Amino acid sequence: MNHISYQQQESHTKIESSLIVKLALFLSLFFIFSIPWGNAVWDGLTRIFGIIAFGAAGLSLLSHGTHTRYNIFHFFVALFGVWLLFSLMWTPDLPRGEFLVTSTVQLLMIAFLMTLILDTKYKMLLMYESYVFGNLVGSGIIIYNYLNGIESIYYQRYAIPVLDIDGQSIMLTLAIPMAAYITTQSKSKILKVINIVAIPTIIFAVFLTGTRTAAIIAIIGVAYWLFTYRNTSMRIKITFFILFMVSLVMVFTFAPEKSLNRIYSSGESISSGTLNNRTVIWRASIEQWKQAPIIGNGVGSLQYVLSTKHVEYDSAHNSFIHILTENGIIGLSIYLLIIISIIFYSLHAPLPEKAFIIATLMMILVSQITQHTHFSKETWFVFTMLAIHGYLESKRAKE
Repeated sequence: MNHISYQQQESHTKIESSLIVKLALFLSLFFIFSIPWGNAVWDGLTRIFGIIAFGAAGLSLLSHGTHTRYNIFHFFVALFGVWLLFSLMWTPDLPRGEFLVTSTVQLLMIAFLMTLILDTKYKMLLMYESYVFGNLVGSGIIIYNYLNGIESIYYQRYAIPVLDIDGQSIMLTLAIPMAAYITTQSKSKILKVINIVAIPTIIFAVFLTGTRTAAIIAIIGVAYWLFTYRNTSMRIKITFFILFMVSLVMVFTFAPEKSLNRIYSSGESISSGTLNNRTVIWRASIEQWKQAPIIGNGVGSLQYVLSTKHVEYDSAHNSFIHILTENGIIGLSIYLLIIISIIFYSLHAPLPEKAFIIATLMMILVSQITQHTHFSKETWFVFTMLAIHGYLESKRAKE
C-alpha cells in the first residue's frame, strides 16, 4: 500500500515538474516574441515578461534540475557582469553607473535563463521562430505607420514609437538569417512559407526606418539566405531568384524616397571620413580612454568624460570603443572573449550550423562598429542563442 502510494506521489511529482518546464518554455517564448515590439505597448513590458520567464525557469531548475553544464561562454558573461560591478568604484557618474549595472546584469541573466530551458534543437527552433514572429509584428507596426503617414521624429523616417529607431532596425535584420535557417530545418510547409515571406517583409521595414547600418548588415543576412539554397534544385533556385527580384522591385517602388536617399547616403558618409560625425565621438572617447587604459573610466562614465571635451553624447556610437572607454582593456577583453567563445563552439559544428552562427554573429559585430548595441536585449538574446546552438551542435558532432 505504501509502495503504491509512493509511486502515485512520484508520478504526480513528475507531472508537476513537466508542467513547470513547459510553462517556463512558453513564458520564455513569449518574452522573446515581445522583444521587438513589447515596450511600444507599454514601457517596461518586455522586462516584466523577462522577469516572469526567469522566475519560471528558476522553478524549473528547482523541480527538474539542470540538463546541461554551463560552459566557458557563461563564465565570461558572469565575469563581464562582475567587472562592470567593480567599475562602479571609480566611475565619476555613480547614478548612471548604478542604473547601467542594474540594467546590464538583468540582460546578462538572459544567458542563464535560456540555458536552463534549452536542451533540444526543437526548443531552439521555437525560440528562433518566436523572434522572427516578433519582428514580423514589429515590421507590421512600421508598415502600418508608413501607410498612415505616421513618421518618426528622426529624419522623417518610419519606426515603432518609443523604441530607438537605429536599435530596432538592427533588431529587424537579425531575424533575416533566423528565418532563412528555419526554412532549412522546419518540416512544416506552412512555417517554411511564413519564414520565406518574412524575409522581404522585414527588409522592407528596414528600408522604411532609413537606417544605413541595418541596410548594410542586411546584405550579410541575404547572403546567408542565398547560401542556404546552394544544394537545392535548379527549379527552386529559379523560383527563389524570381521571388528575390520581385521583393527588390517592391522595396524600391514602395519605400519612401527620403528613407531610400538616407540609405543611399551610406557611401557618402563613409567617403567623407566622418560617418555622420561618429569619428569625432570616437576620437574624443579614445582620448578619454587614455586617461585610464587598463581599467577604464568606470561604467556609465562616457557622457561625463566626453562633456569635459565639450562633446555632448552619452554613447560612443561604437560598442567596442564605448566599452574600452568605460571599462578599459580588461572590460573589452572580457567582451571579446565572450564573442570568441561563440566562434570556438561554432567552428566545431557542422557546416550548415556553422554558416548560420557565423553569419548572424558577423551581423552583430558589424553593426556594433557604428552602434552601441552591447546593452540591448536582442544582442544578449542572440549571443546566448548562438553560444548554446554552437555548443550543442559541437557536442552532437563529436558523438
